[in-house]
Amino acid sequence: MPRITAAHEQEVRDRILSAAGKVFADRGYHSATIADVVRESGLSVGAIYTHFSGKDELIRLTCDRIATRGLDELAERLAPARTTAERLAIAIRLYVETIDDYDGAPGQISLVQAWAEADREPGVREMLAARRERLVGAGRYLISQGIAAGELPDWLDVDAVTRGILGLLDGLLLQRIEAGSTYRPAELERRAAEVVQLLFAAGAVRPTLPEAVVTA
Repeated sequence: MPRITAAHEQEVRDRILSAAGKVFADRGYHSATIADVVRESGLSVGAIYTHFSGKDELIRLTCDRIATRGLDELAERLAPARTTAERLAIAIRLYVETIDDYDGAPGQISLVQAWAEADREPGVREMLAARRERLVGAGRYLISQGIAAGELPDWLDVDAVTRGILGLLDGLLLQRIEAGSTYRPAELERRAAEVVQLLFAAGAVRPTLPEAVVTA
């Protein structure tokens, strides 16, 4: 019997996850079945269950793989950047580039299906929450760097600003769907960049917000 190498095992896992990502993007988590993943991957039911426990694990790891790959690539792209403005622009561009597909696989747009299922599928909700916390960690680091360098005001609530920017970026997925055939990636990138520019326009003067807004 030929020896099964670790590289081969990883190749099979990647093949299954790629197939699952396409199935979830096309059919949604609730409608998708393991049989769909079997057909898409060209592997057997036994091969799927040898490597994964079921749909919950597949969607969690599929989305986790997208997030991990994105963060790794972001780190590479940020290396030559010299200012916080450049770094945030790079992050926005990468997000927009990976909305529809990422290396030939479904991209960030596949998250819309996951969000639709999150209220009735605890495993999906936990996966989405974990994804957000990973992205928040990276975003907080970028904003904190900007404050330390004097490029952003030190009164900013780093966590709130980071989560707000991520909410903006995830909202681009909905705008992409609404745009249909009129979708232009550059336009979504421009919108996000304009909002982020408000951070730098804030300067050193903290705006006074109504008490109801601050304490809400």
